[in-house]
Parts: sequence; C-alpha cells; structure tokens
Amino acid sequence: MGSGGAGGIVMRSKLGHGTVRILLLTGSALLSACGGGGGSESESASQPSQSPSPARAVAQTDAQIASLVYADERTPDGFYEDTTVPVTGYVATSHLKNLDIVATATGSAAHELCTDDWNQAMEWSEAVAAAAPTYADLVATDSNARFFEFGRVPRGQVGAYLRARVYKCEYLDRAAVNLQALEGAAGRFNRRPFSAADLRELSEYLWLFSTFNNFGNAVLKSSGSGSTGTAMSHTLHIAALARAPGTGGCDRIDVIEWTHSAHSQTGELQRSRRTLWSFGARQVGSAVATCAL
Repeated sequence: MGSGGAGGIVMRSKLGHGTVRILLLTGSALLSACGGGGGSESESASQPSQSPSPARAVAQTDAQIASLVYADERTPDGFYEDTTVPVTGYVATSHLKNLDIVATATGSAAHELCTDDWNQAMEWSEAVAAAAPTYADLVATDSNARFFEFGRVPRGQVGAYLRARVYKCEYLDRAAVNLQALEGAAGRFNRRPFSAADLRELSEYLWLFSTFNNFGNAVLKSSGSGSTGTAMSHTLHIAALARAPGTGGCDRIDVIEWTHSAHSQTGELQRSRRTLWSFGARQVGSAVATCAL
C-alpha cells in the first residue's frame, strides 16, 4: 500500500456487501475523532440553531445535519459508490502516487500517478507491493475507461484484498495536484467531450479518496453549478465536525462548499473550498442536540 502519508477510511455502502468493509486510502492524514462528550444540552435536538439566511444552501436543519454527522451517514441517496467487491472480508483501495515510486519522489508534492500503458501501471504496482512489509500476491487485473486496477492478497492475511489503481492519463492527469491540500489545482480532465454528469461522477469519486470521507463528515448535497462561458463546476456541500477540547464541550460543525471547476476546452480542474456557516452540537449517548458555541 505504499508510502506518501496515506490514511485509511472505512466507507459504508448503502447497497450493502455483507461483511465486506471497503477501506479507501487517501493522500493526506486522517482527521479522526471518537466518542461523544457528556454534559446537558442547551437546546433540544428539535430546535435548530440560527443560521445565515437566505444564503442557506441545503435543505437540512442544523439539528438534522448534526444527526447525520454523529451517525456517520456519509453520503446522500444517489451518490457515487464503489460497489464492485470481489471478496468477503475487507477491501483496501488506493491510487498509486508519485511518492510511492522512489524514482519520481524528489521535490514533488504527493499526487496520483497516471499512464495509458498497462505495462507501466503494472510495473508501478509491483514496485509498491515489493516494497511493502508484507508482499501481496497479484490475483486479478482489470481495466476500464478511467483506470487500471491490480488486485492483490497479502500473504498470511485471510480475508484481505488490496486494490491498487492507476488513472489513465486519457481520463485524468493529476500531476499538478497537491494531495495535502483541498484547494487549488485538481489536475486535467481529459475526457472529450465531457458533460455535467461526467464532472459529477469525477467530483464524487475524488471525494472517496479525500479526508472528507471520514467519521465526522457528511455530504449534504451534490449538485452542479451550471456552466459559465467555458467553465463548468460541481459542488459538494459537506458538514465537518470539529471536536471541542476535553469532554462535555460544545463541538463545532462547519458547513463547507467544496467545488471542482473544469475548463470545458482544456479540461483544467480547480478546487475551491468555502465555509458557509458553523454551529454548535453535542452527542450524549444516542441523543444529539445543538448547543451554543
């Protein structure tokens, strides 16, 4: 599973895969959180705190948003899902990165690799497997319009399945990306022509491998922002939990607008992030309530 500061994120699937756990490996550190605090609620869960109006971009009340965040409901209905699971147990999925390959690592920010050559992708996959503490045997290969995939089983680890992916450059080139950031260059989308539906699929797929796909984060809405001249964009409205220090405090939940914009001619991608509003919430046992920050 290589280096490059990757963290692991368990993705819950609405479609269900029995006992399968899908682990998606991101290119930056996890923002982990645990357990709810104690203390008494200053407001009932049925009474949402006041939020800016009329700029509110989602239909959910603050209390409903808090319930989604603490319940770990990551995505709304219809959101992209990586549902092809070849085994029972757990599946760890990663995109191979430049920092996984020593020869290309010097002086570069972490980004996913791409190639249109299956042999090159296979060579990278084998190099990463050989450098891992436990070698994983290659048991399957696959290819689609977006990426090459190499399925491996770590020796001595029953029920574990590793999926190493490499983007096809003819689909997506991420060389300009810094995976430690959630803003700035997002690469070049090379599908031609591409539609709003294509950009939505890409935006939601990239979310899977971001730190937003972690406990304490929930996608509230996924929507296209239309086209302006040569620009097309897609926005994910995300709620992100920031724990209060100690126990019993009022946690902060930020409602964030995360947008991918694509130039309709060049395919150049940009990411932007903006916090729309914040409010307080806490969880006591199974009860969730808003509170004053």
